[in-house]
Amino acid sequence: MTGDDYDQRSLQRRREVLALPMVALQHPRHLAPTNRLEWRTVPDAVGVGPEGAAYAVWPHSIDSRRKQVASYTEAGLGAVAEIQTQLRVRFVQPLPGDQLLLVAARARRQPLNAEIWNWQGQRTGVGQLGDAIESLLTTPSGKVWVGYFDEALGGRGPEGHGLARFSSSLDSEWLYPGGSSLPSIVDCYTLNVDGEDAYCCPYTGFHLLAMRGDTVTDRGPAPHHFADGLLIDGTRGALIGGQQAEYDQATPMHLDTRRVAAAGAPRRIVRPNGIEIAGRGYQCRGPNLHVFINNTWYQIGLDTLTAPPPAVSI
Repeated sequence: MTGDDYDQRSLQRRREVLALPMVALQHPRHLAPTNRLEWRTVPDAVGVGPEGAAYAVWPHSIDSRRKQVASYTEAGLGAVAEIQTQLRVRFVQPLPGDQLLLVAARARRQPLNAEIWNWQGQRTGVGQLGDAIESLLTTPSGKVWVGYFDEALGGRGPEGHGLARFSSSLDSEWLYPGGSSLPSIVDCYTLNVDGEDAYCCPYTGFHLLAMRGDTVTDRGPAPHHFADGLLIDGTRGALIGGQQAEYDQATPMHLDTRRVAAAGAPRRIVRPNGIEIAGRGYQCRGPNLHVFINNTWYQIGLDTLTAPPPAVSI
């Protein structure tokens, strides 16, 4: 296939996605630092904890080593901490005991790529979570689930397994079992952490994998490939995204003991005013999708995504 052929195929697919029923993101909340003159307004990292609060890391306007970490709830701005770190922070998550986990995606130049801080601005721990981190979510008990992208292949650390779990003190607890009958994880495209359990739908086989404790269950091939978001609620679920032209597509699915199957027509996710969701970042917590676009935090749940369309009319 030539480049022109690929472009035409992508264009046709995009037209098909644009014709899908639309469903709108909900609950927009603007995230900002406490002082826009002192702190940059583009965060180094955003994240959503298991309790549903959002967290953002704001770099200082002059000294990039200085960071303001803030939490946000439905009521607005919550706790705020000021820290100083050499990390190129890519992920932020809460830990029990009013602690914060800040993590860099790469560990080649700085092997200790994870730090634990408290809200008083004191560093209380450091650790190594591996290189090429693609996604990271914590659990209510403080477990840390980490998914890796394909540059981790061949790594000697936890990244070589594609998926790992660490303790709240950043000790390695569990590694995805390589060389087993389970599908290999070349790239952990999706990660959903609901309570203490984790789910993913990795490249290349795109099987839905469920992790409970140290046990992995292969639920079978997913009905849609290349999704970068995954929602789960018992026997219901949805895959968010896909290949380039499908970045805003939501594909509902049904899970039973034998297989995973599509469950109804796909939808297209848009902002509350119908505008496309380009430039978004996803985080998935159980049945809830959290979307960050230009410092605005949106949410949408599986119930809304699977309700009879259309949810938006223009």
